[in-house]
Amino acid sequence: MNIHDFDGLARKFKKLSDEGVSEILRNIAEAVGETLLNLVIDEIDKQDLINTGLMWNSFTRGEDGNVWEWDVDRNAITLEVGSNLGTRSNDPSKAGYPRLINDGYTIHKAHFVPGYWDSVGAFIYDPNAKGGFMAKPRTFIGRHYFDIAIKQLEGGMNALIQKRLEKELERMLS
Repeated sequence: MNIHDFDGLARKFKKLSDEGVSEILRNIAEAVGETLLNLVIDEIDKQDLINTGLMWNSFTRGEDGNVWEWDVDRNAITLEVGSNLGTRSNDPSKAGYPRLINDGYTIHKAHFVPGYWDSVGAFIYDPNAKGGFMAKPRTFIGRHYFDIAIKQLEGGMNALIQKRLEKELERMLS
């Protein structure tokens, strides 16, 4: 397109106004969601919270336990991201493993946990194992890895959105 192609420019603006804005907003929301998940994974690594990839993978888009849900209505585009790993019901009081690690939890009564210890000393939960250990009452402090990632995202979100908006507009208008 050269500077004298006003009809071409008008067509691009019409396309932008018809469907382009929704597509741009959706792409920006996806970029923000991906960035948040990457920050969560980085914080899990930094705090050395896990010895298997199950929780780490649940914060990877498309993997088991990953939450990536769109809610689009006429006034808003919402993208919910995170992990529902270990959540077996819709009951919000039944928190999954990622939330328990983030928020902290208390074991109120002693109970048996079936499983075994592997060669590097990590406990492997196995409901069919004959061995295991007794979990005694105690409290675990929350590690707040998700909250830390959100604060990191908030610190750079405006710059991320502006950069992505420029990229999307350039793509739509070129």
